[in-house]
Amino acid sequence: MLSSAVAFVGAKAIEKNIKDKTRAKTITAITVALFAFVLIVVKNIPYVIKVLGLDTISDNSILTSIVLPVGFSFYAFQAIGYLYDVYQGKETAEKDIVYFALYMGFFAKLVSGPIERKGNFSDQLKGLTDIKVIDRYRISLALTYMVWGYFLKLVVADRLALVVNQIHAAPECFDIIWLLGGAIFYSFQVYTDFAGYTCIAIGCAMLFGIELTQNFKSPYCSKNITEFWRRWHISLSSWLKDYIYIPLGGNRKGNLRKYFNTMVVFVLCGIWHGNGLSFLVWGILHGLFSIFDSVIGKKLNTEGIVKSFIARTVTFIAVTFAWIFFRADSLRLALTYIKLMFTNGINPKGPISFITGNGVVMLQIYLSIAMIILVQIIDGICYRKKTELPQLIQENRMIKYGFIYVCLMAMFVIGVYGGAFKTETFIYMQF
Repeated sequence: MLSSAVAFVGAKAIEKNIKDKTRAKTITAITVALFAFVLIVVKNIPYVIKVLGLDTISDNSILTSIVLPVGFSFYAFQAIGYLYDVYQGKETAEKDIVYFALYMGFFAKLVSGPIERKGNFSDQLKGLTDIKVIDRYRISLALTYMVWGYFLKLVVADRLALVVNQIHAAPECFDIIWLLGGAIFYSFQVYTDFAGYTCIAIGCAMLFGIELTQNFKSPYCSKNITEFWRRWHISLSSWLKDYIYIPLGGNRKGNLRKYFNTMVVFVLCGIWHGNGLSFLVWGILHGLFSIFDSVIGKKLNTEGIVKSFIARTVTFIAVTFAWIFFRADSLRLALTYIKLMFTNGINPKGPISFITGNGVVMLQIYLSIAMIILVQIIDGICYRKKTELPQLIQENRMIKYGFIYVCLMAMFVIGVYGGAFKTETFIYMQF
């Protein structure tokens, strides 16, 4: 409530003083810095406490209990973007505190986005009087999104987590094949986990007549890193571009400045995702990948089946390699994992006893592989059709109902839930 009030009042003050550029710029800088400061400080308190060794002190319960409020990263990004847009004259300051508070804290997107822009969202809020409460197509589409999202989470992401967690807990117990498989499994775990959440959020909002931003568009079908970031966490990618990359100068001041700006954006992206050097390295890697793509990407011909396949494979390998740093608990563990990928030899039957001894049967691994193939096939179809699966199947009633039935049965029969499994929270809730 306080954050909404600050952003609401700050935007009105900026608009009121817009003719006095110095004063408007000062108000914008102060309010944006306030949100950035709170986000940085509160987000890093647990990490600083751990680094200083204060987490072992028994009487510091107040310090260790300070955590980032649920969804505050996304909340702060929306506020910063809104304040900057009002300063730039791209948005008018909202006059109704209720509409503005609902834009900031709409429940479906609060925890992990998508990061919505004020104009598009507020227009939808004010147009809800024209939305039918009972609209069979809208409700059908919304439920399809939600069913698909829960399938991605319960059947795919959480099943992959069973294997990924075991491999990352003791990578020295696995050979090269298993370690490579673990990296690939995590690539699809983090994707289906976050895409699943987004589909649930989109469907839930759609029930209320609100269309949220599509956050994923078949990212692992991308031919290069630039395309990957246009299809992965789209609302964050566009936010970083509009509010960091472009204000820094974008590509308007020569190639060297462009590469510098690109690296700044991805370093900040890595830091935003988490504390520790591993997240920083993850951001730096994507910055280097993007610069490399800018330098030689346009010179490469990726047309044709073979060249297109090679380009997609190389992009996926690069993204998967970077995910190792994202998943590891520290930079040291990430480097250890990578080292073992090249030095642990080949003995695929060796780790089976370790895996099964920790509650993961081989059938679950086979199911995981099958789910990865299924997701990638569906993404490939959606990539070519330039649409999303729930929208693609709406016109054919038989396919739609068959799809919903199969997803529900899969969740009940092979979904990972219940007392026998450790419940996995959504990965992006920690950010």
